[in-house]
Amino acid sequence: MKSIYDEMIEKTKEKIQKSFLQLLKEKHFMKVSVRDITTAAAINRGTFYLHYQDKYDLLNQMEENLLGGLELHLQRLKPDILLQQAEKGQISMLAVEVFRYIQINVELFQVFLGENNHFGFHKRLKQFFVHHFGEKMMQNEAFFRDLAIPNEYLSSFATSAFLGLIEQWLTNHLAESPEEMADMYIQIIFFIRRL
Repeated sequence: MKSIYDEMIEKTKEKIQKSFLQLLKEKHFMKVSVRDITTAAAINRGTFYLHYQDKYDLLNQMEENLLGGLELHLQRLKPDILLQQAEKGQISMLAVEVFRYIQINVELFQVFLGENNHFGFHKRLKQFFVHHFGEKMMQNEAFFRDLAIPNEYLSSFATSAFLGLIEQWLTNHLAESPEEMADMYIQIIFFIRRL
């Protein structure tokens, strides 16, 4: 059970993060100062520094938390089961959950991938997907057997396609459901397999 002190820390960090996110909607990361963040959050600088070293640490922690949650969903995806379900015309509910996670955290993804945060989240997210793709899909013989393409090129192509799918979904203001996006994801995998 959380203590009152733990709850206060959580609420303060949440206030700081929400204020920071709002500022990133309005101006570029490099133009956001700790003073801007503390003013927007209605806290003093000392309180900010109790939780974060600087704005870079704040951004890093927020990105880490976002990617950590995404990792939990991606870890549950099983390529064999995904492939079997797709071949039967079924959509993997685990794949749907990945897109539902993005939907729930849409504001973070939009801001971190947006024009005001050119601090590397796009590259970090791509590397995250490259690692996942290499760990899950490339190790699965049923997915990419008999391909003469070097793994790093195939992985880069596939992850760029998946990242592009997510970015387009965000651009479209999540017009499609997580189920529709999971279906597109599976279709992209089948497309890549046929190349």
